[in-house]
Amino acid sequence: MIGRHALAPLLDAAGRFSILALDHRDSLRVEFDPVAPDRVPVEALVRFKLDVVEAFGDRPSAVMLDPELSITQILTAGRLPAGVGSLCALEAQGYLGDPDVRMNHLLDGWSPARAKAVGASAAKLLVLYRPDRGELTAAQDDLIRSVVDGCGQVGLPVFVEPVPYEVSDVDDRECTIVASAERIAALGPDVIKMPFPSDAAHPDRWEAACRRVHEAIDVPWAVLSWGAPFAVFLDQTRVACAQGCTGFMAGRAIWGDSIHLADRAAHLRAVAVPRFDALVAAMAG
Repeated sequence: MIGRHALAPLLDAAGRFSILALDHRDSLRVEFDPVAPDRVPVEALVRFKLDVVEAFGDRPSAVMLDPELSITQILTAGRLPAGVGSLCALEAQGYLGDPDVRMNHLLDGWSPARAKAVGASAAKLLVLYRPDRGELTAAQDDLIRSVVDGCGQVGLPVFVEPVPYEVSDVDDRECTIVASAERIAALGPDVIKMPFPSDAAHPDRWEAACRRVHEAIDVPWAVLSWGAPFAVFLDQTRVACAQGCTGFMAGRAIWGDSIHLADRAAHLRAVAVPRFDALVAAMAG
């Protein structure tokens, strides 16, 4: 953890995260072609990300990018508007053919130092995570510590995103997410990016679940959509921010419906951008 002052380039005027997630790789390929995601041309993925950035302009407080499809094409090419921060995802993907993967590693050639060198405002590390998996959990903790230490050495804030797996029911989801947040907060990240801690079928539990998260950690946290429909995520964002969440980091819930449309740019402006604006308004209650 390098201090909350370092998060200023990632916050909006109200001091919240209104971050557009655009670091998708595997999941974006699936959105383009669920049957043969590996056959989606790289050029199509890059073009989509460029279209999104152009449509949103300077609305986001920051945009989350990836080294494979958007850091060079968007960040180092100067396509982000002035005043919009950026996050660089460090984790490797490529798990489409192996649903049993449970351990993450960094993308070859990428590190906190390189993220800093290309101009990112922060780094992001996604980890597939449960706090109750013994040696596997410990190995993921080691990865988190190494990235936190590396980011500290170069003065770069780091967001850690624990993604739960093998979740059996709403009780398991809530307990896993809260316990993961508590355990990871002790490892020193600047922000925890997490799925909403309860599920869409139990709105009566939302407030209590968010309070549990907020009371368990002493670092800012941001909520992600994790595949939720936009209307659900809008309500979840409102509840989470009322219970201490510092903002949202969302992608597919905002722009997912625009992918396959012939006039993608028009749909992004007419639908995706108003969705983003609605989420910003929801943070204020």
